Amino acid sequence: MTKRILIIDDELDICLLLQGYLKRQSFDAHYEQNLKTGLQALNDLQPSVLILDNNLPDGLGVEHIPAIKASYPDLKLLIISAYSSLKKKAIDSGADAFISKPFNYSSIMAYL
Repeated sequence: MTKRILIIDDELDICLLLQGYLKRQSFDAHYEQNLKTGLQALNDLQPSVLILDNNLPDGLGVEHIPAIKASYPDLKLLIISAYSSLKKKAIDSGADAFISKPFNYSSIMAYL
């Protein structure tokens, strides 16, 4: 079975590049550009991996980690952010990994 991945990031270029790369690696990759539609897609798609940006137009991804992990305990949740100072908070909140922007594909693949 193909692993489904959801990307929530407001930067369209990151979404498209990451989605394209993941699809070439045989993943079923989807993206949303804000928390509202992203959290709905999380519910609808039931992915096994969520790649979540922190700074989104309608909130901070890191603030949603505890609720996401409570609702989806088996979900692998990766936080991506240019602010490395968030790493401890993200991990303490339940994220499985923190990946600094700019990232390379191997840093993402290491957690898939």
